[in-house]
Amino acid sequence: MKHQPITVLRYISLLQRNTQRYFDLALERDNIGGGQQFFLLCIFEQDGVSLLDLARFGGFDKGTVTRAVQKLGGEGYVYATPDEQDKRVHHLHLTDKGRALVERVYTVRDYWTASLTSGLGEAERERLLAALRAMSEHSCNTLKEIAGRKGELPHADPAG
Repeated sequence: MKHQPITVLRYISLLQRNTQRYFDLALERDNIGGGQQFFLLCIFEQDGVSLLDLARFGGFDKGTVTRAVQKLGGEGYVYATPDEQDKRVHHLHLTDKGRALVERVYTVRDYWTASLTSGLGEAERERLLAALRAMSEHSCNTLKEIAGRKGELPHADPAG
């Protein structure tokens, strides 16, 4: 079987690595990077979100969310309050310092998005976003299917 030397996955990987590096450079003075900016914006957009809901929303494991939130908390951008009914659950909120950073993060994100999509018309941008959304949904569904089969791939054996 002949394999394609360059696939969509290669381009997605390159975009992800470059995006991470861009955010690391752009937010260096704020002592956060690509790993934390996503969580900062989610907490801003969903004030009071729990760690578990933040993990579910972004498709992250709890350890990744915990490390990101600890970093944001250590920098004075977020704080947690315990749930009144279940003290094991903590709700996340931005501090004044965190709220002051949000607009800058949106500006940094918007600049990067505009840079990546420069040269594309509006219709192309909309199709690209729709295609990426569909691919993301397919990836989630495929992972759920594989997990349900205990790692057995849902397709026929290519050798047989």
